[in-house]
Amino acid sequence: MALNFRTTGMKKSTKHRIILLVIVFFISLLFFYIILNRKTSPNVSTMSSPTLPTVSVESFGTKQLLLHGYIAKMDDTEMTDNLIPLDTDRKLTITVNTYGNQIDNASYEIHSADTSRTISTNSLNSSKSSGDTVTFDTELTNLLDPGHKYSLILNLTSGGRKIRYYSQIMIFADSHLKELMKFASDFHDKSLSDDYNSLGKYLEPTADASSGDVSHVTINSTVNDLGMQSFSHKVESEPIISVTDLTDDVASIELRYVLSHDDSCYLAVEKYRVRYGSPRMYLLSFDRTLDIIPKSATFSVKDGALTIGASANAPQMFANESGSVAAFVQAGALYEYNVNQNKVTSVFSFFKDSDDLRCLFTDHDIRILNIDASGSMDFVVYGYMNCGSHEGRSGIDIYHYDSSLNVATEEGFINSSNPVSYLQKNFSELLYRTSGGRFYCLLNHNLIGIDLVTRKTDVILKNLQDGQYCVSEDMRYIAWTKSSQPGSVIKIRDLSSDKVYDITAKSGSRLKALCFIDEDLVYGTVDSSHYTSGLMNSLTIVSFANEKMSTIKTYQKDGLLISKVSRSDNAVELTRVHDDGSKASSDTILDTLTNSDESVNASTATDDNAGTVRTIEFSKLSTDLKAKPAFTTSGLVLSDSTISLEIYK
Repeated sequence: MALNFRTTGMKKSTKHRIILLVIVFFISLLFFYIILNRKTSPNVSTMSSPTLPTVSVESFGTKQLLLHGYIAKMDDTEMTDNLIPLDTDRKLTITVNTYGNQIDNASYEIHSADTSRTISTNSLNSSKSSGDTVTFDTELTNLLDPGHKYSLILNLTSGGRKIRYYSQIMIFADSHLKELMKFASDFHDKSLSDDYNSLGKYLEPTADASSGDVSHVTINSTVNDLGMQSFSHKVESEPIISVTDLTDDVASIELRYVLSHDDSCYLAVEKYRVRYGSPRMYLLSFDRTLDIIPKSATFSVKDGALTIGASANAPQMFANESGSVAAFVQAGALYEYNVNQNKVTSVFSFFKDSDDLRCLFTDHDIRILNIDASGSMDFVVYGYMNCGSHEGRSGIDIYHYDSSLNVATEEGFINSSNPVSYLQKNFSELLYRTSGGRFYCLLNHNLIGIDLVTRKTDVILKNLQDGQYCVSEDMRYIAWTKSSQPGSVIKIRDLSSDKVYDITAKSGSRLKALCFIDEDLVYGTVDSSHYTSGLMNSLTIVSFANEKMSTIKTYQKDGLLISKVSRSDNAVELTRVHDDGSKASSDTILDTLTNSDESVNASTATDDNAGTVRTIEFSKLSTDLKAKPAFTTSGLVLSDSTISLEIYK
């Protein structure tokens, strides 16, 4: 018997549907994978140009100051860096350098120095326009008492923006300020002209006065150095004159301007202290500094060093562990040099154009926090923001620079109502960023922790007092006691891990955190019995603890107490007294456990024209290499939000 089999199966149409669904499924998976894993390309830009007007004033017949505008209200009591001297007629000429801005409204406020009283508020209506300047002539209120300082705020409205300019004012009666300012101005003009020799009578050159060094000239320098005879130069800007102090017939006066030499530009500052006399003025002190504004043409490599140029101040510098990359701050800008690539990168700078004085305003500072093997680093810019997305604000700008992308990314901006002078005193002592994106700062005696992703802020320690705490050099550790007096426990926080360690005093003694040498904590032991003998701050033992907070070294001498401990490089200086409080000889503890890495060093060299120039020496840089390094400028990625802190005064 034959058997017949019938084949059963799905219809072709059903198969097609299934295949189609499978294809759609996998396409959907691929689509969502791409969407979920796609990284949005950051908007890379460059630093924008300044947009705000500036303000100068005229009194005693002399144009003075260059005030920069703030778009946020500042703490008047801290805005004391600028002083406008007034004659007894209280007349003041205010000139607005508009830079193309339309000035819609202008007014001023005068407050007492402590801002507790408003003395006067008035509009500025009568103005004269000429090109890019608007000038107001005004006579201030007769309620101002001579010899007293007041706070002056000039308010401008332009294009919907309210811009504030802060200064102090003071009436100087029976002064010779006009003649004193004229002397400084004339001295400046002659020193940079062919008539420089006529100023020799005012100088007091010493036997060891340098020859040909233009970066720093004082009253003790030679007249040839004053006249920069070895250094061809051109004054690129009108000097900005300001009076910083006036007592009786003695004035302290400052002039700032831009100087050029070949393809290089320099920030020049002259400081005078002059006593009025007739017929002759008396120059009591003089100090002129030059700081080069680096650009591609100024850098060179020679004798195993990168030459920066003439500068009165050594650059702030931070090198990686291998010494192959170093970052440095010069004239308010951040640069990086890579030895292996022989390349200089301008990482952050407000400088755009030497003709625009707004770019050259240096009321800010830059602090390098760390740098890794590749040259990537974290840094902060704090103070007045000359331009960019935070132009006209004071604050703390947190950045991460990725060397592989050559991009500096803004991670957060903290607004401040205080100027850079306040932030330098009350903010820069501790700045630390962890690899996990957490930023710590010691602000106004409070330790603040900030999550740079969530923007959440925490106050970790409040109201720390001087003598209560100390911070390690790399700012990774902070040690403190309960008060500024020795306590039963020293606490140490490792900011990189957020761990807290304790060092506990033995019975009958107390402890005090003194300082760090690298990561080693130096702390002292006080015998509790000294609290009743008038020696409560005298230490019986000085100890060193390593990063694991294990004691690795102690110092103790019979019959002697330590009344003061101070750090000097990798040594601790001990001021000692006898048990009865009488003075004893001092002593020094050397930290022989610290390895000194000298693979990168700030140094100087001699230039035929400029005299002494600043260099950075690299042990890994061939001494045979003589070449111009490549030069590049990093891109910027800006944040779209700010971080609010209510920790200010």
